[in-house]
Amino acid sequence: MFKLCPLIVALALFGVIGAGGLGSELRAADPAPATAPWPERLYNPQKAAGDLVLPMPCGGAMAFRRIDLPADGSLGDRRIQLGGTDEKSAYAENRRVDYIGGGFTDPEKKGGHFYYLGKYEVTQAQKAAFQLPCLPVSDDGRLPAISVTWAEAVGFAAHYSGWLISTGAKNLPTEEAAPAFLRLPTEVEWEYAARGGASVPDTDFIAPVFPMTEPPASYIWYQGTDSANNELNAIGLLKPNPLGLHDALGNVGEFVLDAYRLNKISRLHGQAGGNLVKGGDYRTPLADIRSASRIESPPIDKKGERRSPTTGFRLALVPPSLPSPQRLTAIRAEWAALPAAGAATPQDDPVKEAEALAQSVDDPALRQRIANLSNIIKTSIQTRNEQRDRAAVSALRVGTYIAGKLVDDDKRLKLQEDVIGKVDPASPARKSMEDSLVNNRKIFGDNLVYYIDVILSLSAEYPSGVIARQADVLKRELESKKLESLARRVAPVVRHAEQVRNGQTLDRAKILVEIQ
Repeated sequence: MFKLCPLIVALALFGVIGAGGLGSELRAADPAPATAPWPERLYNPQKAAGDLVLPMPCGGAMAFRRIDLPADGSLGDRRIQLGGTDEKSAYAENRRVDYIGGGFTDPEKKGGHFYYLGKYEVTQAQKAAFQLPCLPVSDDGRLPAISVTWAEAVGFAAHYSGWLISTGAKNLPTEEAAPAFLRLPTEVEWEYAARGGASVPDTDFIAPVFPMTEPPASYIWYQGTDSANNELNAIGLLKPNPLGLHDALGNVGEFVLDAYRLNKISRLHGQAGGNLVKGGDYRTPLADIRSASRIESPPIDKKGERRSPTTGFRLALVPPSLPSPQRLTAIRAEWAALPAAGAATPQDDPVKEAEALAQSVDDPALRQRIANLSNIIKTSIQTRNEQRDRAAVSALRVGTYIAGKLVDDDKRLKLQEDVIGKVDPASPARKSMEDSLVNNRKIFGDNLVYYIDVILSLSAEYPSGVIARQADVLKRELESKKLESLARRVAPVVRHAEQVRNGQTLDRAKILVEIQ
């Protein structure tokens, strides 16, 4: 555990360091020259492939991780489940559906959307990097910045963004030539990343905490002598979550951009309250550590601006939603197509029919009522389309997994046949092994029939365009989960569905070759 002298801990806990920058006691130990580049251990103590490192004033730097979001089109987003099932916290955290999108697009990966999130909590050294003159830094500066207000965190992000632009940072990402900027993450962005995003299976995503291969103390600073021991700890001492984020849970609670709202069964309540803090901290018992945790932090108390010794923040790096006129044109076109009913003629399309009726009446009140009805129809159609897309990607996922199983089972059958061939035909074990082989061949045949049924269903239920778009989404999703072998089998599933749509009969003997 990273240990500090009692004076420094006391100053940090009471806000002397966190609120106003680095105190002289914190700078005293082993200071580095103020203008020299910081040692990597001060801003990225656990370097990993894929890290994005942005410069800061006074030789500092900050590390970020890319958070992938498989989705299609400029308006593509991802439907996710947030919250949990803990009854005592249901008023704040009951499970609900929300949507998340990534503003960056990957030109090399169709359907590749993403944003960046701070790899670590913002540290005291990083918060002080904008003070002039530059202050010396030491390992003590690796403590998270605490006792900050939400407004200070927002202001820090804005100031840092302005500095990056003004200094022409070469590695600052852009989207269609528009530079990215820093802000607090939204709650959905924060919780999606804290849970492991697209890199974990859905069952792990909705679990209370991200999947761990070692005890929680290896990943989380929580209350207890086996973990934080009621002390603030430096960044990067523990293992990261599946997306490479450190201390997403525990150590310090983290401000997000959204205001706090209560939960109303399956949605957020309409009243917005104080600031929202996520993740728990070093005083939180392990039993209460969870990704769904939502704590209200009123911005003021009886003493004035409220500053908590257990609350800090990390930053998100995102582009504008409308980075260029070309993107605006694409979004307008996609938006107009969202409620398309897919009818052959305008008269059969309820949206166009309602719009035509609205234009044909002179009474303004009636025209508005028809326009309202048109919006209701659009919403209903869009909801239906989204449900159709989710069903399509689920069917594709089933087909892909069956294809993978067929390939694996075929290898096992061949191995089993090879082993049997080496056993004496007179051996008592030979008959049992042959019976097992017969049974396994039957199972393989049944799975092959099931695969064909899935392909038939895909071609019958979903248009080619829907299958193609959702195949891209599924491929990105599987790649995010490091399931490259399955990702390669998405394309054959799509080809088989198109063959059936075109009236071709699937050749069972060729299927296994084509899905390899």
